[in-house]
Amino acid sequence: MNARHDDMSLVEQDFAPELTDALSGWRERGRLSNEAVRALRTRRRRAAAAGVSSGAAALLLAIGLPHLRLPPPSDQTASLRTGRGETRAVRLPDGTTLRLDGGTQLTVRYTATAREATLAGGAAFFDVMHDAGRPFTVRAGDGAVRVLGTAFYVDRTAGRMDLAVYRGAVRLAGRGDARGRWVPAGWRGHVVHGHASPAARFEARADDLRQGWLDVDTLRLGDLVTILNRRAGPAIEPPPAPLADLPISGRFRTDDAQSLLVSLGMSYDFSVTDEGGVLVLSQK
Repeated sequence: MNARHDDMSLVEQDFAPELTDALSGWRERGRLSNEAVRALRTRRRRAAAAGVSSGAAALLLAIGLPHLRLPPPSDQTASLRTGRGETRAVRLPDGTTLRLDGGTQLTVRYTATAREATLAGGAAFFDVMHDAGRPFTVRAGDGAVRVLGTAFYVDRTAGRMDLAVYRGAVRLAGRGDARGRWVPAGWRGHVVHGHASPAARFEARADDLRQGWLDVDTLRLGDLVTILNRRAGPAIEPPPAPLADLPISGRFRTDDAQSLLVSLGMSYDFSVTDEGGVLVLSQK
């Protein structure tokens, strides 16, 4: 099922089949049986009758019922993919929600102690359910984001990872960084050549992602073309060097790639031509 949802409120109804198959057992492994629940209630009532406080009773129950300890679930892995111009909303069993942009490849892996996602290409919005015992890590190329519970957006292009934080705070690090950088809500950063940049402020409006807005800071024109090519519309030929390395900054609407590129060409001195339905960029 390749659902195309623009409203994150719909993710409760949109379970990706591969995630359902791979991760559905997660909740069941963490759920006590009816017999175990009844045993807990009986022990709690007995402790209360003996004058034990509710907090101490809970501790006694935890210590006194070792047979109720649940085995850690085995590793579970699932892969997600979207085509060009397609978006996909998915809810994971722990309540975390994802929204994949077009042309995105994402692998999700859950273990007893960690939650991990690897972004092989494309972009995704993550709204991570808080779990202090299992941090959530997103890896994209040479960069990685580590969180406990927050909302953020990650975009991967060739040689670069971009991050924008909409709620909470995350730790951003590159492969070559000894220590990561904390990036709070309303700030963004990126990783280039294995190193994280200093964070910069931006206007954090999650609706921008659903409405096709892109807020970038010194993004290569070649990377912008990669992002635009994930969306529906005319294909764009990758620009030649050195035009591809032209740094682009600003807030842009991406639902009309040709108009956007023509407008940028007027500011950055390049031309856009339509050659048989393919947009070609060239230096003036």
